[in-house]
Amino acid sequence: MNTFYIRPCVIVLLVLFFMYCQKKDTKSIDLSETYIVKKENLRDIITQTGVVSPIVKIELKSEASGKIEKIFVKEGQEVSKGDTILIIDPYRLTTQKEKLELSIRKSELLYKAADRDLKNALELVATGSIASKKIQDLEMSRDLQEIDLKQQKLELDDIIDQLGKTIIRSPIHGVLTSLLVKEGEIAVSATGGLSAGTSIGTIADIRKLEVITNIGEIDYVHLSKGQSVVIKPEAIEGSETNGTIDFIALSAKKDGNSELSRFEVRVLIDSIIKGIAPGINVSVDFVTLDKKNIISVPYHFVKRIGRESFVTKKNGEKQLQVKIVTGLTDYKFFEVISGIHEGEEIMFIPEQLPPVSRGKK
Repeated sequence: MNTFYIRPCVIVLLVLFFMYCQKKDTKSIDLSETYIVKKENLRDIITQTGVVSPIVKIELKSEASGKIEKIFVKEGQEVSKGDTILIIDPYRLTTQKEKLELSIRKSELLYKAADRDLKNALELVATGSIASKKIQDLEMSRDLQEIDLKQQKLELDDIIDQLGKTIIRSPIHGVLTSLLVKEGEIAVSATGGLSAGTSIGTIADIRKLEVITNIGEIDYVHLSKGQSVVIKPEAIEGSETNGTIDFIALSAKKDGNSELSRFEVRVLIDSIIKGIAPGINVSVDFVTLDKKNIISVPYHFVKRIGRESFVTKKNGEKQLQVKIVTGLTDYKFFEVISGIHEGEEIMFIPEQLPPVSRGKK
C-alpha cells in the first residue's frame, strides 16, 4: 500500500483514540450536600480593639505659687484620700499674711479713733459749737476706715486659704500614675484659669477600669447599654474577663480620611485579671447573638427568593422545594421558625458546573 494513504489513516486513528481516553478519564464531580435538621447554638461576635482606662482619673494642678519644697510620693505609688503629695514653700504667703495682720491691727486702731471722734462731735451738736458739715465729714471718715478694715480682713482670709493650698493632698484613693514635677521647681497657681497652673501629676483609681473603643456605623445598631461583652488581654493568650457596655456615643465621628463613621463605646470591666492595666490594648468581643438549642439549617442551604426563604427537602429519591420562615443568623446557620422539623433531611444543590478532567487544574 502506498505510504501516502497510510499516514493520514494512522493520524486519524490516533486522534480518535486520544479523544476516547480523554472522555473516559473525564468524571463529573458531585458537589451536592445533605443535612439532617437538628438543634444548633447560634453565636455572632463583633471584635474590636480598645484601650483600658481608669473610670476615675484626676489631674492635680497647683493652686498656690512658689517653689516645690518637698515631694512625699513616687510615681506608681498607691495613695489614700488625704495623703500629702507635696508641699510648696509657704514663705512668701506667710510674709504676706504677717503684713496683712499688722495692717489690720493698724486699721482697727484708726477705726476706733474715727468712731470716738464722731461720738464726741455728736455730744457737741446740742450746744451748737460744731457745724453739721463737720459731723458728716466725721461719719464719712469712720465709714471709710470700716470699709478698709473689712477689705483687709477679706485679703487675709484669701492668704490663709492659699497657705492651705501649699500642701497638695490626694483627693481620692488611687495610684499616682504620673508625677510631672521635681523638688526645687517653681509651681504656678491655677487660679488664673482652668488651663493655667502647673500640672503636678495624675491620680487614678485603678480598682475601677473601663475599655474605650470605637464601633463602625454598620455594627453600631447591634449594641445596647447593659449588653455583656468578653474582654481579652492581648498579652496573655487564653485569658479573658467579662464587661458591660456602659456608654454608647449618640453622635459619630469620622475615622481619619475614611467616609465611614465610628461611635465611641465605653465598657465597664467586671473583674480585673492579670494582663489588664491602664493604658494597655485589649480585644473586646461584643456578643450580638447568643441562642442555644434552636432548630437550624446551614446558611448556604437556604435559597432566598424575594423576601421568602426556601430549602430543598429530600423525600426518598425525590426532591421538594419547601418554604420556611427563618429568624436570626450567625452566618453559619439560620434559625428555623417554621416550615421544617428536626430530623428531616435537606439538600444543597449548587449550580451546575462543567465537568473537571483529571490532571487538569
